[in-house]
Amino acid sequence: TGTLARLESGYRACLDGGDRPGAGAIACALSRGWARKKSPARSVHYARKSTLLAPENKSSWTTLAKTCELVALRCDSGSESRRAKVLFAASARAFKKAASMTSDPEDKRWLLELASDAAKQAQG
Repeated sequence: TGTLARLESGYRACLDGGDRPGAGAIACALSRGWARKKSPARSVHYARKSTLLAPENKSSWTTLAKTCELVALRCDSGSESRRAKVLFAASARAFKKAASMTSDPEDKRWLLELASDAAKQAQG
């Protein structure tokens, strides 16, 4: 958590300094770090913040998509199935957004395939 505390300090410093793209990049790192610590709420929070702070950054959108997918996969199939479906739907939207931001046809195809898979999972 020492590294996460330093990242959160840097995140706040970037926000206070008006560096939104920098704060967005740090938010991506925070999202991945909190996912490793198995803190789904904080992980999704920072992933979403990264897309709000740096909406033109494709990696922000892929981080959001992967984070939502990871949290959805960890949901209990019985009591949290509705939450998992919502997270899969958010993942599909984020993968589509990332696909729209790339010019590489292979990368675009792969992201759209991931979006399609997530959308199927959202349907149940």
